Amino acid sequence: MSYHCGALVVHGPFLHPLFSPGAAAPAPSLRVSVGLPSRALRLPPGEQQVTMEEQGGQAAFGWAAREDTGVLSPYNFSRRVPKDDDVTIKVLYCGICHTDLHIIKNDWGNAMYPVVPGHEIVGVVTGVGGGVTRFKAGDTVGVGYFVGSCRSCESCGKGNENYCAGVVQTSNGVDHTHGGVPTKGGFSDVIVVNEHYVVRVPDGLALDRTAPLLCAGVTVYSPMMRHGLNEPGKHLGVVGLGGLGHVAVKFGKAFGMKVTVISTSASKRQEAIENLGADEFLISRDPEQMKVCRHFSTAATGTMDGIIDTVSAWHPITPLLALLKPLG
Repeated sequence: MSYHCGALVVHGPFLHPLFSPGAAAPAPSLRVSVGLPSRALRLPPGEQQVTMEEQGGQAAFGWAAREDTGVLSPYNFSRRVPKDDDVTIKVLYCGICHTDLHIIKNDWGNAMYPVVPGHEIVGVVTGVGGGVTRFKAGDTVGVGYFVGSCRSCESCGKGNENYCAGVVQTSNGVDHTHGGVPTKGGFSDVIVVNEHYVVRVPDGLALDRTAPLLCAGVTVYSPMMRHGLNEPGKHLGVVGLGGLGHVAVKFGKAFGMKVTVISTSASKRQEAIENLGADEFLISRDPEQMKVCRHFSTAATGTMDGIIDTVSAWHPITPLLALLKPLG
């Protein structure tokens, strides 16, 4: 188990010995949480607890929550039978984000147990249907938050499948096009996905660091691209320095932008500037800091071309709006 991008990333050395035929029985449970270093995660000794769910396709092994305790335990099931436009993927890495935690703990009241979490999936293609045109066996690919949509509505037609009323989440979704069964996510050794919802992973990327980009990365990258926050010399504000925030900083610097991190925690300053390369750090609770960027020697008010706000907790927005340029 490794820790990256504010997410736990389950990877080959941890998972695949458990998937190998004849391997020793895995330990019975894994408690999942965010914010713990990997050394704090332990698989307690005991006997294996396994459930088989038949869907008629390839046998799969995963980790599933069976109740709202947040504990995952070994789970045998079957993936659906691949269709002509499907890609079969051997999962190499899978991140877990806070959405997964909400689901497995049934915080939103919609968990369909047993739940196999995971929608930050990176793997290698092991098989393709006869109608697949974009991928072949051996390709390195990724799968994100959803694996299906109607493909006929206005949102789908514009490439905004995430707004489709019939969108199918990768985990804990209802796949109406394949019998209405609940979807099982990437905390497993194999997954079958329509090629339309599979993306190619470029050569040279570290796969363990790529997995969280399928959710945390896309969440900040998409608005940056849509609103022109990808041009050298522009000034980007990033509110919060958690899993999303630090990815936004890295994207901003990669685009050649000036990046100011805005946080309530002074302890994040070193990480923001020295580790991530941000140009400035403002304490949002300090009215004077919110007016002046020391490193730029200019006023902060009205200087930012855009702000990516990654903080989910309630916080005042008006001071942030004052930092934006007109039309920012």
